[in-house]
Amino acid sequence: MTYLQDMAYETAYTASPAPDLILQPEDRLDIQVLSDNPQLAAPFNAVLNISSSSNATPPDTKYTVDSDGCIDYPVLGRLHVAGETVESVKDTLTQRITRSGYIKAPTVRVKLDNFSVTVIGNVGNKNLVVDGNSINLFQVLAQAGGITNRSKIKDVMVVRTENGQRTAYTVNLQSRSVYDSPAFYLRQNDMVYVKPKGSTLSTEGQLTISLMGTGFSIVTFIINLLYLTRSR
Repeated sequence: MTYLQDMAYETAYTASPAPDLILQPEDRLDIQVLSDNPQLAAPFNAVLNISSSSNATPPDTKYTVDSDGCIDYPVLGRLHVAGETVESVKDTLTQRITRSGYIKAPTVRVKLDNFSVTVIGNVGNKNLVVDGNSINLFQVLAQAGGITNRSKIKDVMVVRTENGQRTAYTVNLQSRSVYDSPAFYLRQNDMVYVKPKGSTLSTEGQLTISLMGTGFSIVTFIINLLYLTRSR
């Protein structure tokens, strides 16, 4: 197997940055609001006991985007976030908290908490949890254990679900065109399917062939034995 066969040495190619993830229903956001004065930030975090610094309960800062594309956020109320990026949600929260006069200079942290990719087929099947906001196809395959010479590296399938629609992309890992594919940078809940070359026998099929081979050997032995007996 040879990857990127048409990529020349010491030749510069345009490299596109990872696109921002677009939030959608069922995404889970981890949102934290910080301030120099913890008491001012406390109302914006779902649950926080500040009565004792030694026994403080960690804030429950995870919010799931509902089917309408909204989250219920403390103090600010219902916010529509579907179709937005993580950075745009961060900017919106910062501006609204500041304009409302609650905190003059809040620090807002927003992270997609359930970014995962499923890898199946002729590869180590697993569900990979992504720590961060971007990951590409090569990174996912490496984390899944790599692919073998029995894999179709010219036709790796990526299935993506967006806006209630499912789209399948084909990616050729032997060509530099992989970098230009909309499926090179993976998105939340993408499924990567590495197809096997040719057909693979099931366990039952392998057992059948094994039994047939054994039976053929027995028949051959009997025929040879009869032949030797008659020749005597």
